[in-house]
Amino acid sequence: MGSLRTYRVALVVALLLLLLIGVFVVKPGVPTYPPYVSASAQADGSKAIVMLMQEKGMRVREWRQPMTFLPPQEGQVLISLQPNGLGESEREELLDWVAAGNDLILFDEEPQDWEEASFYVRSLEKGNVQHNIQGTHLAQDAVGVANTAARLEEDPDMETLIYDEEGILAGRTEVGDGSVTLFLVPEWMSNGQIAKHSHFEAVWPFLQENWSVVWMDEYHHGYREQPSIFAIYPGWLIAGFAQLGLLLLLGIWWRGKRFGPIYTLREWTVRRGDETLLAVASWYERRRLALDALRHREAYLRQMLHDRWGIQQRAEPHEIISMARSKWSIKDSEQMASVLHRLEQAKSGMKYTPKQLLADSLLLDEIIKRLEKE
Repeated sequence: MGSLRTYRVALVVALLLLLLIGVFVVKPGVPTYPPYVSASAQADGSKAIVMLMQEKGMRVREWRQPMTFLPPQEGQVLISLQPNGLGESEREELLDWVAAGNDLILFDEEPQDWEEASFYVRSLEKGNVQHNIQGTHLAQDAVGVANTAARLEEDPDMETLIYDEEGILAGRTEVGDGSVTLFLVPEWMSNGQIAKHSHFEAVWPFLQENWSVVWMDEYHHGYREQPSIFAIYPGWLIAGFAQLGLLLLLGIWWRGKRFGPIYTLREWTVRRGDETLLAVASWYERRRLALDALRHREAYLRQMLHDRWGIQQRAEPHEIISMARSKWSIKDSEQMASVLHRLEQAKSGMKYTPKQLLADSLLLDEIIKRLEKE
């Protein structure tokens, strides 16, 4: 008994130690994000600028689908921070989307193949040097640190936004009804750098347009969702299939196809039952089988007597009458005796007419109804 108690104490102590280890040692890890993710509060994330835009009343959403599925409405903006794996076909899709009346703000320290949007890049010997930066929205003593070793070349189709002693750091071009803005300093949008030097003053003025929605590109940070079937196929094709499906359903309904159980209307059942009885009665009448019909009625009566009173179906009439007198009133038992007497007379006679069948059937109906009530 003592050893069992010792084991129990040891088990409790072991469980307590396990709980303490779970609380102090096995702590849930902080989620790690790739650089520039809009939901990341880490130093290389961009949650701070996103929260500021939301506080200013902007409708900020994450975009996690391929570029070809961007909403076609006008007045939107896509902000892409140092995108990874941006291919040539995606650039063409983005430019088509911009030309339809939307804006693209791209932060990329080494942009490639954006000549179609009039952005031409040249390389420097080194980057990550603090310089005085200038622009239309910046003070004279503005300072910034650019990690990139690239600068934009001047072009008549490009508007210069920010520059330093080494060259242009940000520019904007018009593409169709929209615009593409390219910054070579994505680190200025990070939580750890946005408040340093004049980085915030340099980028914030270009993030305050009256867009209907601000899309943060997370697709090129590895956060990807498969588009729904409604996004994969064009609207006209979906509408066509919907109309074909509706026509198919109407066709099936028109042809009377049924799915699931079939419920027969009571009116149809009653009508069909009456028609069947009339047909059978007409057949018996044409064949002059009135006596056979009476025998069927008698057989049903004897079946009822067997079910209700337990009388054998071949019982003699006096046995049935004796049982009726013990269960019914004198009037009802006499009616039972009269019916049995008429049945015996009909079976012993030479001729039995439909008129007699009708009269005897009425008497049988009364007796059967009386038995059904028991």
